[in-house]
Amino acid sequence: MFNAKEVLLKIEENIDFVVKEHSDLGKELWEALLRQHPADIATIITRISSENKEALFKKLPIDLSINVFAELPLNLQLFLIDKIDVDQITLILQNIHTDELTEIFDELPDEDLKKYLNLLQKKQRHQIISLLNLKQDAAGRLMNSDVLTLSKDLTIRRSITLLQRLSPKKELLRRIYVTTKDNKLVGYINLDDLVLSKPDETLNKILRPNELIVDVHEDQEWVAKQMQHYGLMSVPVVDGERHFLGVITADDIFDVITEEGSEDVYKISAVQPMEYGYFETPIWSLFWQRGMWLVSLLLLQSLSSLIMSNFHELLDKNVILTFFLTALIGTGGNAGNQSSAILIRGLATGEINKQNGLLALMREMSISLILSVFLVIVMFFRVYFYHPSILIATAVSLTLFFIVNLAILLGSALPLIFERLHIDPAHTAAPFLATIMDILGVLLYCFIASKLLG
Repeated sequence: MFNAKEVLLKIEENIDFVVKEHSDLGKELWEALLRQHPADIATIITRISSENKEALFKKLPIDLSINVFAELPLNLQLFLIDKIDVDQITLILQNIHTDELTEIFDELPDEDLKKYLNLLQKKQRHQIISLLNLKQDAAGRLMNSDVLTLSKDLTIRRSITLLQRLSPKKELLRRIYVTTKDNKLVGYINLDDLVLSKPDETLNKILRPNELIVDVHEDQEWVAKQMQHYGLMSVPVVDGERHFLGVITADDIFDVITEEGSEDVYKISAVQPMEYGYFETPIWSLFWQRGMWLVSLLLLQSLSSLIMSNFHELLDKNVILTFFLTALIGTGGNAGNQSSAILIRGLATGEINKQNGLLALMREMSISLILSVFLVIVMFFRVYFYHPSILIATAVSLTLFFIVNLAILLGSALPLIFERLHIDPAHTAAPFLATIMDILGVLLYCFIASKLLG
């Protein structure tokens, strides 16, 4: 008896037999495939050849293919959308959420966009066109418009009847939003309230105020932070006149947080965020994204060599100084990266903001002074025991003091400055900061050593 993981692996290894059902094994695995979760089937499709991707997807029953299509990455959706016959793609497009559909249509050329828009129902087509006119990071891009709302004047009995009749066609959330007759949002009710209230009472009696209402043009990342702050599973989206437009759920926000987190990780490592998955991104594209940053940092770092060449007489006379150079700039880079990571994370979560940014900077500088004194003591004795010269040990230790303080100052201040300039603070992280500290560290070391050693 195979477990789920083994079944999926077996299907993937024998995908040719599964697609063609040429043998008993192929037929058995095909039946097993139909019992899998759509997300698992989507994972298999991402791993097999292009020819089998198309064949396997076309072979799926229509109801299952709709769910599997929604689980596929965007690049595969775009690949398959052109391979499927008109009847199947029409059913798929008409049965997936408008926010997901908008993301797909965003990537289509104008000619294809017009063709696929014509496959949609009139109301859905109008919704998609409205969403396409919004900015890429607007909250409206995330919302689901196909949710059930109730009028505030309805009775409990009438509301339950409507829910029973309409819920198969529209998504029913635990929190149901309530509107006026002209579709203006007034609050929400919980499903529990309907069950526990008297049948003849109106919804007005059990109406609750919304903790958070989102404008359709609001930034997605801000919405994610606010939903996290209030612990909300869904929020209503309205226009400038408070007309109810749709709902953003925790699932939608999870995608935003995941995407933003991935982008930050890439930027922290000086890598351009990838539009598609790692294996779907061409090697030359990966080379270009990473190579441009590395070349820029390499040329910038050549300033260190220029500084050392200007102090070559000092270094020739005191060769021992070069032995501690890597330790100094390495420690500076590490200290700066620690502060940078803390500030970037704080800004991302909202714990650090414009109001308390200066306080965070002062805290980091206090820590910096304590750390630098501690490190100076360790470094002084390390240098002195290796080379018993008070002047050499003092030059190295004094340099370390200034390097650590400068590194933590830059690591703390740069993210705050970038945030003020509306530039992603993640750009100030490891490679960028380390390169700057290499240059400044060499300059400080040579300057201090020249003053102490002549």
